[in-house]
Amino acid sequence: MKNINKITLLWLSGMGVFLFLCILRTDHNVQLLISIFSLLLLALVYTYSRFPHPEDQREIIRLLMIYICLFLLMRYMYWRATETLPTQWGVISMVAGLLLFVAEAYSLINTLFGYFINSRPFRRKALPMPEDVSVLPDVDIYIPTYNEAPSILRATVIAATQMDYPAEKLHVYILDDGGTEQKCNDKVASKAAEARARAAELKEIASEFGAQYITRARNLHAKAGNINSALQHTNGDLLVILDCDHIPTRDFVEKTVGFFLADPKLFLVQTPHNFVSPDPIEKNLNTYEASPAENELFYDVMQPGLDFWGTSFFCGSAAVLRRSVINELGGISGQTITEDAETTIDALSLGYKTAYLNRPMVSGLQPETYAGFILQRVRWGQGMFQIFLLKNPWRQPGLKIEHRLLYTNFTFFWGFASSRFIMLLAPPLFLVFHINLCDATAIELISYAGPALIASLISTQYFYGRVRWPFMSQLYEIIQSVYISRGIWEVMKNPRSPSFQVTPKGEVLDRNFISGLAKPFYFILALNVTALVCGTIRYHQESWGEGGIAFVMFWAILDFIFLMGALGIMHEKRQLRSEPRVPHQENLFVHDSEGNRIPAYTINASASGMGLKIDRAGHPHVQLNLNDVVTLEFPQRGVSLQARVLSVFAVSSLSMGMGLSYQLASSEDERAAIDIAFGSSEQLIRNNRNRHQGRSIPKAFLYLLKFGFVHGVAHLSALVRELISKQKQQTKN
Repeated sequence: MKNINKITLLWLSGMGVFLFLCILRTDHNVQLLISIFSLLLLALVYTYSRFPHPEDQREIIRLLMIYICLFLLMRYMYWRATETLPTQWGVISMVAGLLLFVAEAYSLINTLFGYFINSRPFRRKALPMPEDVSVLPDVDIYIPTYNEAPSILRATVIAATQMDYPAEKLHVYILDDGGTEQKCNDKVASKAAEARARAAELKEIASEFGAQYITRARNLHAKAGNINSALQHTNGDLLVILDCDHIPTRDFVEKTVGFFLADPKLFLVQTPHNFVSPDPIEKNLNTYEASPAENELFYDVMQPGLDFWGTSFFCGSAAVLRRSVINELGGISGQTITEDAETTIDALSLGYKTAYLNRPMVSGLQPETYAGFILQRVRWGQGMFQIFLLKNPWRQPGLKIEHRLLYTNFTFFWGFASSRFIMLLAPPLFLVFHINLCDATAIELISYAGPALIASLISTQYFYGRVRWPFMSQLYEIIQSVYISRGIWEVMKNPRSPSFQVTPKGEVLDRNFISGLAKPFYFILALNVTALVCGTIRYHQESWGEGGIAFVMFWAILDFIFLMGALGIMHEKRQLRSEPRVPHQENLFVHDSEGNRIPAYTINASASGMGLKIDRAGHPHVQLNLNDVVTLEFPQRGVSLQARVLSVFAVSSLSMGMGLSYQLASSEDERAAIDIAFGSSEQLIRNNRNRHQGRSIPKAFLYLLKFGFVHGVAHLSALVRELISKQKQQTKN
């Protein structure tokens, strides 16, 4: 006993008191008072957190938020477990009620993991490079590719070859799995010809920009096999892995290499996957310009939290790995379809460390369609379940307890799909089929469930409000629920069944259309509407159960709004631009054919052109027309590019806007265009900061209503028109 630290004893005593208060039985009136007091305290802490504070105070605030929310959530779950399970209502009610309780318990455990991860976020800063160039490691940059368009790969290769790092120590490789001997000798002549033509184009890109081309005999073990094959032909000390659509900034290597020089046990430095195109949710709901990117919740909040616990993991791209550790592992791991996270757990088990640098230094592409998005997320979910089943972290030697816990969480997280699906079915089961799922009165639900829900909303806003609007997580979960649940069930039946599938990128959508994956959600929506109708009838006929019916009706109404928003996401919108055009701010001069040198500044840029605004204050009589060729002078860069005017629009009496297409005459011009659009990580940071426009809970709810009653209704209208058109066509035939 003497050896036990006093702080540990104090902490254990405090936890004991906390748990005692969580399970203390009271009647619903006392519970209502406890809930009101807790919510008022939570509101005060949340309001206080909005002001600037030093880090030590922010940590105290963070822990207070966690404990108050956890207190309300655990009191709710203890009440649910001990007083509400429908054990007296028959086998069907008991089973259905137990499933609902399990779904809620899952949400609580997921919340606990979230609190654990976010309790102490770690913000790393880049380490300076040594002045002695001779001590710098050789860096191999791998760009794996399978079936992506060479035009997408081209920009990434150009950017990779002009990073700020000694040229003799930087080696760029295109790893072409679409030009293997197996592909080029396909029995189908057209496929073989296509593979050979693509391989020839990639070899030409490599030759033109100073990269090297590597392929292999056969397409074995997908991306992991591609990288492992390339390891036999290169010998750099560090490996940078870039997806072929992840265009790196000039300082990517410069900002990451220092960590490896400082710590010989470091295996990985992961950086954010920064996307400069909208995902299908942002595109179809038209939120891309105003809302933070969906992936930022993970890369801007969760990964720094994981980094504190030493469990940030390889995410497949935008990462640097130590070659000697990969050699010790026998290559990139390939038992699962998420070779990145699997390789990380293998490296951690050998005692190596990982790090996360929260600085956006790539410009990537999101899947363009809902189908592509689902393909990607099902692969991630299946891969994480494979890791747990095939490489159980609790049986893996050498891992710390936090590694085991958080790798369990990486798998456990994907259970959200089944949990959300059960939640969607609960109101119809009660309102339509009279299956009692929870033995509780309305006042008990208000006393326990209401405060827990409010606390959950407030804590979500506190931790994630900067990078995720309220209610958006629920919307993302709903659209994934059906397909991820099915995918995980397949893995549970046969852990080795999934095969790696490449996420399609660079698609061009020339028309609006309804996703073929929307069909299950028509059934769920119809069931929900039926529940609302039945609930309305029951409310007027069953006076003894009005409170419970009203509570479930409110739940069903929320589900209806979410489902309508989900349908809005599945109404695919046109997208004619196949390359990203990113916000950009830089001063320049426009030279016209008359010799005028006109001040201007950029508003966006891409690999093939830019948008800009011209200041006409000193040149009021200058007139630029469509198809005029101008020279763009970038004085800070010392470069000039030719461009053709594609569009002209008035901004004010003193300025005009233009859309321009570059007239690139050389490889050097192309290099300059890529560097202007994608070369600066500071520009990416500014762009992301501009998108961090948080929304209050009421305002976010209004947006949710808009998603449902604008985009969801548009989906149903398009569906009706499509059905009528098919009916007419069948009648003609």
